[in-house]
Amino acid sequence: MPNGTKTESKALLDADFVRRLERLAIAAKRVQLGRAKGERKSKRKGSSVEFADYRDYVQGDDLRHIDWNIYGRLDALYLKLFQEQEDLTVHLLVDASQSMAYGEPAKIEFAAKLAAAIGYIALIGYDRVSVEAFAGARRQVMRPVRGKGNANRLFSFLSGLSAGGQTELEDSCKSYVLRNRSKGIAVIFSDFLDPEGFEGGLRRLLQSGCDVYAVHILARQEIDPEVTGDLKLLDSETSACTEISVSPALLKRYRQNVDGFCDALRRHCLARDIGYMFAPSDTPLDRLLLEVFRRGGMLQ
Repeated sequence: MPNGTKTESKALLDADFVRRLERLAIAAKRVQLGRAKGERKSKRKGSSVEFADYRDYVQGDDLRHIDWNIYGRLDALYLKLFQEQEDLTVHLLVDASQSMAYGEPAKIEFAAKLAAAIGYIALIGYDRVSVEAFAGARRQVMRPVRGKGNANRLFSFLSGLSAGGQTELEDSCKSYVLRNRSKGIAVIFSDFLDPEGFEGGLRRLLQSGCDVYAVHILARQEIDPEVTGDLKLLDSETSACTEISVSPALLKRYRQNVDGFCDALRRHCLARDIGYMFAPSDTPLDRLLLEVFRRGGMLQ
């Protein structure tokens, strides 16, 4: 995909697949406090309509919450506790650097489809959804929305994403966290091919207090290239050029390096309670979401 080219304008997700998504829900490891009360059950005990538990009455408690039936039977004062319903924000962060334009299909297109699916699941669950695509200082932003009625807005925004610029994961994630204080779930879609490493960006997301998921997107042509002979390789982001002679031994070493990189990212995430999903860009969406993402704990 040429520099700055947008993702395909055709529908990101077909209607049948969208209907299947309505059977799923976002699974938060810990419900976070949002700006408004929503439809997700909180671990806090408050005063909404769903009963949760009892505790002993202490002086100063609201007498309206005493269970007088228990008092009549046991001659003891117990306070009724209720489950609060709270708002959850699902932060979708899409790496839109030039390296994401690579592959068939392009990684940026695949990332947009995945983000659309997860965002839609969040919207039908009445969670708040925000999206930001980034590459260096360049940002494409969709302000937070909630409710199924905003699905077309989400799909339209993601359909218009373009790839271009250099990968700067730490600075991009730091900037996002400073501008978006709502806690919840942060999902980053990236190839994580940053010369400065992936550690800094993930650390910044963890510092936000969100549950963090890393969706690792690589093109099949990167995972298992079918090339031979003398080649001139051009870095799509820095324009650095390298001449190589491809041999079976070199291809074997390359694949070992790719496997090592993926394993290092997976282990880094596992050690920090970050959900890691490996998502080759030619993987069928339904299998990825219904199997990998559910098994990884993001969806239920």
